[in-house]
Amino acid sequence: MIATLSAVTFAFPAALWALLALPVIWWLLRFTPPKPERVAFPPFRLLLQLTTKEEQPDHTPWWLILLRLLLAALVILAVARPMTGATDLTGGRGVPLLVVVDDGWAAARDWQKRVDFLSGLVDSEQQSGRTMAIATTTPRARYPDLKLMPASDLRRGLSALTPVALEPDRSATLSRLRTAFGALPAPDVVWLSDGIDHRTAATFAQGLQGLAGGLATVTAVTPLPQTLGSALSTVSVDKGGVKVVALRPAAAATGQMTVRALAGNGRSLLEQQLDFAAGALRQETVLNLPLELRNELARIEISGERSAGAVKLIDDRWRRKAVGIATGATLELEQPLLSPLYYVTRALEPFAELREPADESEGIADLIAGGLSMLVLADIGIIPASTRDVISDWVENGGVLLRFAGPRLAGGHDDLVPVELRSGGRELGSALSWEEPQAIAAFDDRSPFSGLAIDPDIRVRRQVLAEPSAELPERIWANLADGTPLITAAPRGKGLVVLIHVTANSDWSNLPLSGLFVDMLRRVLDLAPGIGGGEAGKSASAAASAYAPSRALNGFGEMTDMPPDAQPIPVAQIDKTAPSPRHPAGLYLRAGATRALNVNVSEDAFRALPALPSGIRQLGYGAAAARSLAGQLLAAALVLFLLDTLAAMTLAKAWQRLRFGGAPAALLALLVLSSVHGLPALAQEHLPSHSEDAFAIEATTTTRLAYVMTGDRAVDDVALSGLQGLTAILKQRTAIEPGEPMGIDIERDDIVFFPLLYWPLTPQAPQLSAVALAKIDKYMKNGGTILFDTRDAASAVFSPDGVSPETESLRAILANLDIPPIEPVPESHVLTKSFYLMQSFPGRWNQGRLWVEAQGERNTTTDGVTSIIIGSNDYAAAWAIDTNGAALLPVSPGGEDQREFSYRTGVNVVMYALTGNYKSDQVHVPALLERLGQ
Repeated sequence: MIATLSAVTFAFPAALWALLALPVIWWLLRFTPPKPERVAFPPFRLLLQLTTKEEQPDHTPWWLILLRLLLAALVILAVARPMTGATDLTGGRGVPLLVVVDDGWAAARDWQKRVDFLSGLVDSEQQSGRTMAIATTTPRARYPDLKLMPASDLRRGLSALTPVALEPDRSATLSRLRTAFGALPAPDVVWLSDGIDHRTAATFAQGLQGLAGGLATVTAVTPLPQTLGSALSTVSVDKGGVKVVALRPAAAATGQMTVRALAGNGRSLLEQQLDFAAGALRQETVLNLPLELRNELARIEISGERSAGAVKLIDDRWRRKAVGIATGATLELEQPLLSPLYYVTRALEPFAELREPADESEGIADLIAGGLSMLVLADIGIIPASTRDVISDWVENGGVLLRFAGPRLAGGHDDLVPVELRSGGRELGSALSWEEPQAIAAFDDRSPFSGLAIDPDIRVRRQVLAEPSAELPERIWANLADGTPLITAAPRGKGLVVLIHVTANSDWSNLPLSGLFVDMLRRVLDLAPGIGGGEAGKSASAAASAYAPSRALNGFGEMTDMPPDAQPIPVAQIDKTAPSPRHPAGLYLRAGATRALNVNVSEDAFRALPALPSGIRQLGYGAAAARSLAGQLLAAALVLFLLDTLAAMTLAKAWQRLRFGGAPAALLALLVLSSVHGLPALAQEHLPSHSEDAFAIEATTTTRLAYVMTGDRAVDDVALSGLQGLTAILKQRTAIEPGEPMGIDIERDDIVFFPLLYWPLTPQAPQLSAVALAKIDKYMKNGGTILFDTRDAASAVFSPDGVSPETESLRAILANLDIPPIEPVPESHVLTKSFYLMQSFPGRWNQGRLWVEAQGERNTTTDGVTSIIIGSNDYAAAWAIDTNGAALLPVSPGGEDQREFSYRTGVNVVMYALTGNYKSDQVHVPALLERLGQ
């Protein structure tokens, strides 16, 4: 108890002198009697009950005096601002305080500890009155101004601090600190570190010490090494599996972690445990997934870790491949088993999309322009120069070229082969002949075919021979039993050229007739990138386009909306681009193809902090900053004040005269208690947040747009901003003057006041109660219209069967409602001409279609207005504006032109909901024809 009291300090100790006034307060209370009781009675009763006994008390009861003295003491102590649990982080109150916060992905694991520590530090400095500044270390597109200000002004910005999916740029932060505070006299510096070296920790700590001419006092607050999180370094394809390299930053005893492979809808495809040996910092494993499951793979993560460094996003390059096939021989249409491509087609068809050229001269270039993972050429000797240049550029940029030998290739070849070849071929009975057909030798461990079982019945009767050279042994993937190469390969740029020295059919060997042939082609296909690997071979217009930002990865490893200032990535730069403020980590879209931009975790940089320079004080996040007791004291004083009020009212017998709009005084007391910091919000649990009358008045004083609140704050904020943007457009362009949009609790609020409801769907939408369903059904059958927006037009293609979690939520809602048949908006529908003439209805996306009640099913009692409109183009995101009226989120792929049409879509929907089939009357036909130019 004594130790606890000794830890209490006061920010304003002079206020304690007011405690000397307590005896004076006691004297005043002692001799101030309560208000006399007033009793109304007629004179007759006065005569009957007249008594000489004096009943009026002449002083306040002792227990009420004690209550009021305690109340006064609590208020005085609260004004003195008592503090407890303070850790001395500063050198004195006369110098400023600089706080530097590592806010990269490595800080996400225990981010709340940093927020609590920083909040306590701000509280402490707020009491002392010192000025301070807070600087973050991750890069920013626009850095905020660094300036000293009172701690109370900084508190408002603490809630905006959040980790981002970037590494700290401590050198840039140090430069900013030197520029802003180079002339400060000996400041105190507190560095809230993420505990990771990032190759810069020691240099950064020395730089902090060097501020103000080397007079700065530096305190480093660091997490314990055993509490640091893990990360994924690299994820790659390895012999048909997915190779994962996991890291931990500090050497420790044996440990385990679990790596999970997840589908796009969050379904777990595989979980695999990694065992770390004592002292080991690196461990790798291979996730062996069947091709069907690998095509669903969208994310690999370390289970239990909440950081972007523990996540790898998977894009289209990991999924089903596109393979182009072409031959120089005449196809034997009447005998397909003799076709050079028959066995290749049969082997690859289950695992890839096969494409054949439509034209022999320019067909291969057209295939590459359409996007290929691998190109198979069967017995083509000399490729035309123009086509050869296209193929060469495509291979240089990551494509895989697989060639088969044949009479044409044996007669002459170009430079698109992995090794130099001899003219002619080796066959039975020739000058370079075998005495008997050759079998295939066992595959070397370094070969991609390592581990495949060799069919002993396979024999090779003829082949093209490679010229001996110094690099030939390194380029051999498979040999015959006599040591001559059967398959050779060589890298070229980012791509690969592979040659199988026999034909693709059974002319030279029976290899294409075996199951080994299928397995070998699958191994080669696994080495090919996803669709779009041959970017350089595409047309100039395609190469000039860019990958548009779609979904961002935040510092916690969660998918969120892209920030409004995110920039597209040019195709030529996509492979070289690292996450940055302009190009956040996440998913980018181009022509239906997806590319993932992941956080780069370097093995040598992902290490625990080294020993910091001498003179730097180190603390853990368990050390507490000062915690003010003023709030608790004021709360206790408020409780005593309420008790005093109740006691005074009881003594005066005033309860029967007290009314608060029909509510008893106890209800008011409950409301006051619920607002006190630190006390249970009992009133909030038992009382509605607003009265039904107040809600009805607010909803009916003017026409308003309304949206259904989902419980997801990000989605609800976008919905509100979107309807605010649409409201502004309606005021500018139409005669409607809507009021501020309103959010609706579908379970609690009455919805009959709104002609149109906007309902964004989320995967976590809860099941509706029977009361809510009945309310919705009645609303729709009595003329109300609901615009359901699944917001999944850009992501539904990645979901199994094209059905996203948002669409599943919509199905669950509609399954319990009496919904008429629906159809895409017909060309003649009133919605296409209610204000603007339109035939498409884009939002933030333009892939989705807009569905309405089928024309033959509409209820004539509702003026022909469909009761349900369903879209998936994320309309509110396209309408959303910030406080300055600027667009809040990017629109893809049509940019600002598409945003304009999304606003027109919203105007048409609102006008349609308000006017019904008015525009379908024949009186409007001449005007509409005139607008159409007919």
